[in-house]
Amino acid sequence: MIEYMASEMTKTSVHPGWLLNEEAPAPTTPQESEDSVRFSAFMQLLRTAGALDRAATDALADLDLTAGAFGALVELGEVGERGIAPSELARRLAVARRTATLYVDILARHGWAEREAHPDDRRMVLARLTTAGIQLLADLGEAYQRRLASLLGDITPLQAERLRQLLTLVPTDRVTPYK
Repeated sequence: MIEYMASEMTKTSVHPGWLLNEEAPAPTTPQESEDSVRFSAFMQLLRTAGALDRAATDALADLDLTAGAFGALVELGEVGERGIAPSELARRLAVARRTATLYVDILARHGWAEREAHPDDRRMVLARLTTAGIQLLADLGEAYQRRLASLLGDITPLQAERLRQLLTLVPTDRVTPYK
């Protein structure tokens, strides 16, 4: 079993040169080149994220959800009946706590989520899916996941996995000061 997993990981691992179609231009100084390339990648990521967010909003219009609120719905579905604190939901979605709270508010207005006091600490609140939210995910979750996945265009599953792996390298919980 371990050998099979290792061979599967090798098949989907990111090769350092998989995206390079041509050689990079010679840098004037190493730091200028690194900063310039990273900034260019950052700008492309912003453009892509914006375009995907707009397209996802259109894809989810019939549910009256944003991509972020749908992501919260999926996360709440994954944690199940034990629920999750808004701060943990925020960490998992890489958003501000107030944004995670807003997502729970949106889901609660639709009747798909609820808040309850934490069983061990009454000062804490946990969010969880209602029966209607669980049913929504069971009935439509896969269809909406396919709809949203199609927004990535014609990239292959291997390319999608490589992209996912590369994106995990970008810090989403920056706590260190900027350079």
